[in-house]
Amino acid sequence: MTAAEVTPDLIQIFREEAAEHLDGMVSCLIAVEAGQVSGEATDALFRHAHSIKGSAGMVGLQEAGVIANAIEDVLQRARETGALSPLLTEPLLRATDALRRAIAGERGVALEAAKALAAGDPKNDTPAESSTPAENGTLAENGTPEHGPVKHQKVAVDTPRDVARPRSIRVAAHKVDRMLDAVSETVLHHRRLEHMLDGAPGRPDEAIEQEVDSGERLLDELQGTVLELRMVPLSTITSSLPRAVRDLAAAEGKQVDLEITGAETQLDRVLLDGMSEAINHLLRNAVAHGIELPNVRECAGKPRRGALELHAEPRGGQVAIEVHDDGGGVAADALAEGARRGSLVDVLAEAGFSTAEGVSEIAGRGVGLDAVKRQVESVGGSLAIDTEPGRGTSTTLLLPATLALLRVLVLKRGGQRFGLPLASVTEVIAVEQVMMLGGRPSILVREEALPLSDLAPVIGMVAPDLPEISRALVVEATNGRLAVACEEVIVEQEVVVKPLGRSLAGVSGYLGAAILGDGAVVLVLDPAHLVRQAPRASAAIRGGAAALRARQAPKVLVVDDQFTVRELQRSILRAAGYRVEVACDGREALDALGARGDFDIVVTDLQMPEMDGLELLGAIRADPDRSSLPVIVVTSRGSDEDRKRGAQAGADAYIVKDEFDQQALLEAVKRLVGAQ
Repeated sequence: MTAAEVTPDLIQIFREEAAEHLDGMVSCLIAVEAGQVSGEATDALFRHAHSIKGSAGMVGLQEAGVIANAIEDVLQRARETGALSPLLTEPLLRATDALRRAIAGERGVALEAAKALAAGDPKNDTPAESSTPAENGTLAENGTPEHGPVKHQKVAVDTPRDVARPRSIRVAAHKVDRMLDAVSETVLHHRRLEHMLDGAPGRPDEAIEQEVDSGERLLDELQGTVLELRMVPLSTITSSLPRAVRDLAAAEGKQVDLEITGAETQLDRVLLDGMSEAINHLLRNAVAHGIELPNVRECAGKPRRGALELHAEPRGGQVAIEVHDDGGGVAADALAEGARRGSLVDVLAEAGFSTAEGVSEIAGRGVGLDAVKRQVESVGGSLAIDTEPGRGTSTTLLLPATLALLRVLVLKRGGQRFGLPLASVTEVIAVEQVMMLGGRPSILVREEALPLSDLAPVIGMVAPDLPEISRALVVEATNGRLAVACEEVIVEQEVVVKPLGRSLAGVSGYLGAAILGDGAVVLVLDPAHLVRQAPRASAAIRGGAAALRARQAPKVLVVDDQFTVRELQRSILRAAGYRVEVACDGREALDALGARGDFDIVVTDLQMPEMDGLELLGAIRADPDRSSLPVIVVTSRGSDEDRKRGAQAGADAYIVKDEFDQQALLEAVKRLVGAQ
């Protein structure tokens, strides 16, 4: 094959296949070093190196081929002697690192590999060079191997063309995501069609009903198939971990064996990519804070080598990922503080907290677990820690199996619908008798006293008082349990969850947004946020609700051509007690202002079709009847020149979407309308 025929796609395929061979080599070498020698280990290593050598030459990566050939020579001598010496593992690991870098495209690393192999050659008089964590590819400060495998950008899809031996094709991950988006939008379109048919006068034709039902079955099957394409095994991110743990332990003067079980457990690829760093943090913590030095373990009657296990398993509609070590456990003072607060996780995740006696490159200042907790909760998961002094610690991530689909309970408060993940709701009850415990309203649920909070103040929403007999959902998160009261629990529904996006990244308390079958947008509540915020729900908010009910709430016109942004801004403002109408561009906004002149403020985007935000602003300021109407600009244009143009056009406030914060919008509206 000529160089001209080697396409970038072909090179990428080679790199992905080579990464699998390299991971296999590292696993074999670590097993040899730990004394877990298999008679076939040398042959397996030889086959991996030989495969890389042949493919590297075909795609024109000559330096990678040279390194693979040198490794092959060392392994061939070991095959001839009948044994692979553990003394060769370090040089071979360093040569494998160099090979990985050559495959990634780095040049000039063949000499480094040759020196490493020469140092380990028993016939060579040159003493073996000591290695450093950086050379070995230990976990970097961000928790990833510095010389890790080429990140897989594609997913394999089995095809039924060869039943006896399933074949696979490679599909770019972003294409699967686009396919899922298209299918999800089609499902929503189908649901809206059903909603329209249900609301149409008279009974639809039977043939139409049958076609609609048939379409629903086909869409469900298609959506399920596409979702399966997004599911990947945990093993896609674990192949580099044994080597990383080995080098990390060596840097700490410890000996640790990592066992990975349940690696075939399937998770959403997008979720798994985001959890990779969290898992690395937990492994770093276990090595640095949990497992003791060999002599300390020996004195305690433990094996000198520490045991670390990464285990995954499905649990209903969720997936549990557990990191367990047989180390010293959490210190007694931390356990006591956790018992006092009711959450060991919150104590260990507190900024600045660390169980390490000193601070090193590996044992930091307690920020790792805090980052893990935030990451897990941001996707609707939870974090739990179980520890026993002297026996070890288990840290469990409980995650949704997929981020694309979520079963939620749709509930109503203040006339607005919200979604709450079904997995976090243990039961729905009628609130009939409320008692005061510790100054907080509480109810008895199966002989357990639970704090009771109105959903409205917890999420900063102004709403009428709840009826005397209302509904409450018992919400459970790792940071506690809570009964959340609302007006009505409407339905259980499977929804497609969309992220809020960069422009609304500052909105806290929500996992995302979902579109219901009738086209309505609902915000999906974060259970952990509800439990955390409930004790802080201010009495002043409840007092503000009574004051607002005494008069009519201010009315806001939201103008934006993006449906999601428009609807989410409406949700935020309605939750704060405002009356809200929307328009999709400046022309529609002017029509609304002319037809209904009772608006108190306008919130508008700048870049829109028909009539943009600056033109709308100019038309408002030129109209004597509404020239003083407050206008807030919310836009992606954040340069000084853009801000200046907005101010010159008469904008009263200017908010950049990339810096969007829910509270900043509410404060600007409150300041300009003199309410709330």
